Amino acid sequence: MLDNEVKALHKPMVGEMSGISVEASSSMVMPNIPKGGLLLRVCYAGACCAEGQIRRKDCRPRLPGEEIAGVVQDVCGTLPNSNFSTGDHVILYPDEDISDSGYHEYIAVPEVENCLQVPHSIPMEIAAMLPGCGLCAYSAILKAVPHVQKLQEVKACVNVLIVGAGGVGLWASRLANFLIGNNNNLKLFVADNSIDKLLTAQEHGCYDIIHWNEEDHEQYIVERTMDACRGGVDVVIDFVSSPRTVHRTLKVLNREGLILVGGSAMSEVSINLNVLAAKQQSIVGIPKGTVRQLQELVDLLVEKKVEPPMFSVHPVEEASQVFEDLAQSRITGRAILSFNQTAMLDNN
Repeated sequence: MLDNEVKALHKPMVGEMSGISVEASSSMVMPNIPKGGLLLRVCYAGACCAEGQIRRKDCRPRLPGEEIAGVVQDVCGTLPNSNFSTGDHVILYPDEDISDSGYHEYIAVPEVENCLQVPHSIPMEIAAMLPGCGLCAYSAILKAVPHVQKLQEVKACVNVLIVGAGGVGLWASRLANFLIGNNNNLKLFVADNSIDKLLTAQEHGCYDIIHWNEEDHEQYIVERTMDACRGGVDVVIDFVSSPRTVHRTLKVLNREGLILVGGSAMSEVSINLNVLAAKQQSIVGIPKGTVRQLQELVDLLVEKKVEPPMFSVHPVEEASQVFEDLAQSRITGRAILSFNQTAMLDNN
């Protein structure tokens, strides 16, 4: 990317972006290859913004975020037993230091164990989704599986509710259908405040969708959810995890129910522990996911056991507009930013 292009991306758009500003950085100087590591040239990066922030129209972008796919530019000669070669397609396991460092044309990767090779059979724009929303959804579903299976032994039907129909929610729908949806006694529901996102979720294999219009009275939303789920919910996977969604799901949660919470909500939630204990209900955080699970997710796509959800690809020069569109719910599915296309094609 040319310096003047990067400066254009840096340029604030005050008054045009509802307070969203995108910070990016790049340099024509290639970083040094870290000892025992490798140098990555970025080709695709997910437009990362927490589901809860999008719902509040308070999108604060993470750059380059947790979804990075690119090609190996060079490998340190001291890397023992290296399985990496120049031109390999790779993705990065999420690293907090990298996630908020700003866009770079090259990324130095000192710990190659956090770098996974991706077969050419997986398009790189799809591969970029896997370390972020893909892994988060996979980790959440794996956490829910034992509880669902336990309930299936004693209940005629188990209801699972996914809160949030953004990119991670769509991945969760795909993965839930594969991992726990093959049984006749399971029904998968998706709730969101966006009709467009819900219609997209419906195309991804859920049993039913529930419109949580935040302008409606709270009791009406609870009754609508209870009616759609025929009495209540057994497992909730809440990717928003705001005080309102947590309190709402507690009202529709059945006895011995489980709520998995994620997202980046910073608000405190008041919970009556006596009621929770009396109903034998549980609230558990969604694990980050491991490198091994990320590799399992790659394998599922290679074997075509799971199809990726809807996504769209946008030039990185349009990043500011993409985040604005995300905040205004004008994008359904996952948004992926592309750059360095020439470098990527040269290494295919």
